[in-house]
Amino acid sequence: MEGYPCATQAVLANDLHVHEHPFATAVISAIPPRTLLLKAHLMKALKPILLGLLLLTISTSTPGQKPDRTDGTIFAGPHISFVLKEPAGWTMDTEVARSQDLQAVLYPEGSSWKDAVAVMYARVIYKDKTQDSIEKVISHDVDEFLKLSKDSTVSDSASLETRHKKRAVSKVFYDAANRNYESVAFIDEPKVVVIVALSSRNKSEYEKALSAFKALVASYFVFTPLVSP
Repeated sequence: MEGYPCATQAVLANDLHVHEHPFATAVISAIPPRTLLLKAHLMKALKPILLGLLLLTISTSTPGQKPDRTDGTIFAGPHISFVLKEPAGWTMDTEVARSQDLQAVLYPEGSSWKDAVAVMYARVIYKDKTQDSIEKVISHDVDEFLKLSKDSTVSDSASLETRHKKRAVSKVFYDAANRNYESVAFIDEPKVVVIVALSSRNKSEYEKALSAFKALVASYFVFTPLVSP
C-alpha cells in the first residue's frame, strides 16, 4: 500500500491534539444540531494549523438525507477542503496515512492497515500542465497501472454519487501480478482530483467491502470556510 503521494495533518477538534503536517485534518465530533460550528475562541489555536482558516462551518443538511450523526473528518489543504466519514465498522486512521503519503487510510475495526485483507484510502492529485483535467489524471493512472503487468485489467464501473450530488467517475482495477482487486472513485474539483479507493487481496473480501466503499464516497463533500485563508 505504498507510493501514494500527499501529506496529512490531524487536528482533533474536541481536545485540540495537533500533529503538524502540510495537509490539515480535523476530526469533527458528533454534536447536534446538524450544523457544527467551531467557536471563535478556538481559532487562535487552530489558525496556524488550518492554513489561515479563522472559522469553519459545516452544514450536513442535504435534501433527502436521513437525520444522522453530524461527524466526519475535515481535510484542508491548498485549493481543496473536504469531508469524509468512515463507514460503520471501519476505522479511519490519519496517522498511518501520513506515513503512506495519503490523506486517510481505513480498515475494518479490530484490524490494522498492515494486516487487513481489505482496506480503503483517500488521496489528492493536484492538476498541473500535463494533467489539467480529470480525464488526463485518470488516463495517466490507468496507463501507469497497466505497465506493471500485461495481464492486469481496468474496467469502467457505474459512477458514484457524493453527499452533495457530485458524480464520481468509478473504475475497477485488477492487478494480475499481485492478485489485487481495487475500486477507485475519481472526484473532480477545480484544481485537484480526489481519489477514494478500496483495495483487497481477496475477491470475496473485496466484494463484501464494496458497500462500505460506496458509503465512504457518498460521505464526501467540499466545504467552504466562512473566512478565506
